[in-house]
Amino acid sequence: MSDASQSYRYVAVDAGGRRTRGVLTARDEITAYARLVSDGLTPISLKVEAARGGRGGAVAGRLSERQVANLVGDLAMLLQAGTDIRSALSIIATRAETPTMAETARLIARDVSGGDSVERAMGARLGERHGFVAALAAAGEASGDLAGGLERAGEVVRSRLAIRQQLVSVLSYPLFVLVTAIAAFLVILTLVIPSIAPLAEAPGAEPGFAMRLLLGASHLVRDNGLVLLGLLGVALAGLGISAATGTLATGLDRLFMDGPARRTAGRLVYGGFAIALGGILAAGAPMADALRLSLRAVRSELARKRLTPVVQAVRQGESLSAALSRVPNLPAAIVRLAVIGEESGTLGPMLSRAGRIEEQGALERIEAAGRLLGPLLIVVLGALIGLMMAGLLSGVTGLGQSELG
Repeated sequence: MSDASQSYRYVAVDAGGRRTRGVLTARDEITAYARLVSDGLTPISLKVEAARGGRGGAVAGRLSERQVANLVGDLAMLLQAGTDIRSALSIIATRAETPTMAETARLIARDVSGGDSVERAMGARLGERHGFVAALAAAGEASGDLAGGLERAGEVVRSRLAIRQQLVSVLSYPLFVLVTAIAAFLVILTLVIPSIAPLAEAPGAEPGFAMRLLLGASHLVRDNGLVLLGLLGVALAGLGISAATGTLATGLDRLFMDGPARRTAGRLVYGGFAIALGGILAAGAPMADALRLSLRAVRSELARKRLTPVVQAVRQGESLSAALSRVPNLPAAIVRLAVIGEESGTLGPMLSRAGRIEEQGALERIEAAGRLLGPLLIVVLGALIGLMMAGLLSGVTGLGQSELG
């Protein structure tokens, strides 16, 4: 596309008499009119649209996981109904639930009308976080089933959304219990203990060990409150800097993939990879291209590095199952079903099935841990608060008896 190309907003009528709106890019108005006619549309209105940034510019806001799933799912449904890609994107832009989603659909339509592939347009407009959507779109384009590729991408996004919602649901209650317990400790140390401190610190008073411990903790919190807040601020600033530079993400990634929860994390990460790879293979993409594209669906940088040698091994003639068997912490079920898929000629469906099994297994483990973690926190924190109150009451009782004596 030359630098003199412009964007035109149009209103047209299709062969069925339905009115459609959209945006296309063309060198001049005559070319834009001819393109609409070649697409089977009868233009009613054709106007130059003000520039909104280059093709590589970002959308006016980031789409949520749910919005991406809706956009990709609606696009797949319209393509399956026989609508061409530009008209489908125009319909979505017209009926979008949010302005950001409408603008994203318009920008993708503009890029596709300007000659970009669907993969490139989606990769530029949806961002790196949803690169696997573009990868599945590329597999669909390569196999001649773009609608199927987009449908599988929508399923992956919805699966990720369901996993995130389940994690939030499982971990919210233990987190609430923990925050409540911390608040109770602070109330006891800053309000209850200071009210009896004069009695405990009076001349001749001999508080017990538990009481002296509570008094010391109370003085530490009250006398160094500003210092503690400053340290908390420094810690939060350090976390912010680490997050901005990527150090925090790298550390957390290694903690999850190699830490105590590595089995559950591996089932989630590698399960998602198997689902994406199976979907791309089922769409008809060659093995090397499918591996390259499916790696973009892996959010863990460490897992992506460990999976990268698989691409080279397969290119050298090694079977996929043999190459996957050397990946650290990769679930054995994925390798086992990959072997079955290679022997039966159903590698794509078998990998997708293995990925779903692993993701479901990981979610069940997380849910079971969440069910145990909540009551366990209540018991432990309740015992700590009980011991604290017991020490406080015994100290007060001892002081009272000392005063009476």
